[in-house]
Amino acid sequence: MKAGGAAHRDSRARRSIGPGKGSLYPAQELKRRAMAWAVMLRVNPKVIRVQEMRRKWGSCSSAGTVTLASDLVEQEERFQDYVIVHELLHLRFSTHGRMFKALMSAHVPGWRRWEVARRCNAD
Repeated sequence: MKAGGAAHRDSRARRSIGPGKGSLYPAQELKRRAMAWAVMLRVNPKVIRVQEMRRKWGSCSSAGTVTLASDLVEQEERFQDYVIVHELLHLRFSTHGRMFKALMSAHVPGWRRWEVARRCNAD
């Protein structure tokens, strides 16, 4: 999932007080949330990692590794859910087909507005 380089850091999705701010380990909290989503979506990622990503919010490899951008911890929880669910669903669907979009809508209502915002920031 592309983030649009440096422009993604200025995303409207940012909160003034991000969800991991109260935690000493915000990356661990993001991983925990991703694992909770994995259980709900009935997928089994081999690894969930959080690392610096310059151009994307997240990615999913064919080997089952889900990578989330470290600065995602500074974003609004609903945007985090959008990125997490998007990447986890790629464990079941490699493309953004009808089933992928239907499950996105079922689990992250309003996800299309995040998609539009992400695309605008990528330009």
